[in-house]
Amino acid sequence: MLAFLIAFAVIVGLAVFVGRGTAGSTGVVDRDAQRVGAELAAIAGYANDIGPGRH
Repeated sequence: MLAFLIAFAVIVGLAVFVGRGTAGSTGVVDRDAQRVGAELAAIAGYANDIGPGRH
């Protein structure tokens, strides 16, 4: 039983060590954030053109 626990700990530790640089969402482009940013920029640009004497 003790040998199993030690082997399991070694396997998990190795997996964490190897996957440290590759796991997670590093470098992933957030398309939703880009879309929302573009929409807000378009709204802000449109809002800048609205006003007296700008028709």
